[in-house]
Amino acid sequence: METYGFDKLSIRVLKNDLTPDTAKKIHVLDGTPKEGGPTAMELTGLSKEAQKVFAGDREYYIVRKGTGNVASNFGLLDVPFAIEQELLGLVTFGTGGGIDGFGKNTEAPYCAAVAESEDLYGEPVAFAFLAGSFNRDGFSLATKNDEDFNPEAGEYVYNAMSRDITIDTKTESMTVMRAFGKENVESLKTAVLGTETPSGE
Repeated sequence: METYGFDKLSIRVLKNDLTPDTAKKIHVLDGTPKEGGPTAMELTGLSKEAQKVFAGDREYYIVRKGTGNVASNFGLLDVPFAIEQELLGLVTFGTGGGIDGFGKNTEAPYCAAVAESEDLYGEPVAFAFLAGSFNRDGFSLATKNDEDFNPEAGEYVYNAMSRDITIDTKTESMTVMRAFGKENVESLKTAVLGTETPSGE
């Protein structure tokens, strides 16, 4: 099944036990001006690299259970400073956190994320990343020129790990999940991100 478009990315910080941190807000990047938006997602590592076991001079068994090194490259445009600081675990200084930095105490928190799209017929589809952390390897500057300004998305990498998740009465250790249809997408989002709380900030 193929998806078309990328209209929303929802992210929430997790506690060290990988449960949603209800003291933290669910950040929604959906293209609202000055609030950031997603442009691209490339998910890799879902299939384990097959390893053949030989016996009797022939291929006897293929080790194929589980996933590989699951990661996702995100293109995110105009992510607000405060959200980026939280997702990357930056050290902040000054009034209102207007100064930040990368150093020995920089530690990105565990986060869960849900990316939403749709199929060829307009039905909602979502990919959920149950636990992991974001990183951004660098930034670049370039001079302005006389061409029309065309902002480019920043590149963020999400390194995924497994987490126990319960849907209805079934609990499994999963790394990435997928949902089809509006009700299933909402159910998956709630299970992965938790619900918003008034104390969130």
